[in-house]
Amino acid sequence: MNTTKLHQILIPVDFSPSGECALEYGAYLASKFNANLILLHILEGAHKYPHDWFNDTNLLTNPVSIKIKATKKLNEYATTIAKKYGIHVQYIYSTGNPAQRITETVHEQNIDLIVMGTHGANGFEEFFMGSNAHKVVTLSPCPVITIREGFSPSEIKSIVLPIDESLHSRQKVNDILPLAAQCHAVIHILGLLKGIDETDLAKLNIKLDTVEDAVKKAGVIYTREVLHTDNIALAAMKYAEDIHAEMLSTMTDHESHLTGMFMGAFAQQIVNHSKVPVLSIKPMRGNYAYPRQTE
Repeated sequence: MNTTKLHQILIPVDFSPSGECALEYGAYLASKFNANLILLHILEGAHKYPHDWFNDTNLLTNPVSIKIKATKKLNEYATTIAKKYGIHVQYIYSTGNPAQRITETVHEQNIDLIVMGTHGANGFEEFFMGSNAHKVVTLSPCPVITIREGFSPSEIKSIVLPIDESLHSRQKVNDILPLAAQCHAVIHILGLLKGIDETDLAKLNIKLDTVEDAVKKAGVIYTREVLHTDNIALAAMKYAEDIHAEMLSTMTDHESHLTGMFMGAFAQQIVNHSKVPVLSIKPMRGNYAYPRQTE
């Protein structure tokens, strides 16, 4: 069985609390896989930066002064993280559209995983991907972990693997197994079924059997449960919170890759509202498969 190997992890840095949570989370994963960590900061509007950075507020409108301050902060992050986790850390300072530059950097640096903070979305952004994190999840050719502000970084001890009736639901397994094995985490296989139809339940259990077999072969500890629910996204999020999971996985849909704007309803709701870090994975089908490194 091929297993995904993380060599290069990218963390977009915006100096926000959620961004710092993502930094710690990504550094932990890098240490587990002995991966390189790349910090990326993209110059944005002056209002995005902490005002206490500058004694003279006029400097907030000066791109040169912002670059000097941001680069100094990036260097501090890199030095602290490298010493704490014993990993190689580098940083990149860039300009341009944040989501576009992030996806370009994925190709330029051969990135295997993005870890980034998100502030969630409500209202209009619930259906139209307006924030940088949502655009990246939609457009990125590699998996993306999004982390909400307020999440306390810790070891990854439990990962929720939701399996529903969708065609590509099982494809998450190949990405989750190496993460769980390397972190010595428990995989919680969660079957999600709308309604109580016995035929549908039988079909779902066939899927769960194949997932369970793969997890067993990988030697990973697991649990298995089926929930009947009207809203599978809410059920998955609540389950992840109830067991204090450190990761919840989801698949993005083909529609998002075609339009660049919309995500499937399940993934969209999970990314927007989950209090648990979310691993979003592109379906591996035809032209939608992203390149992976295996060993």
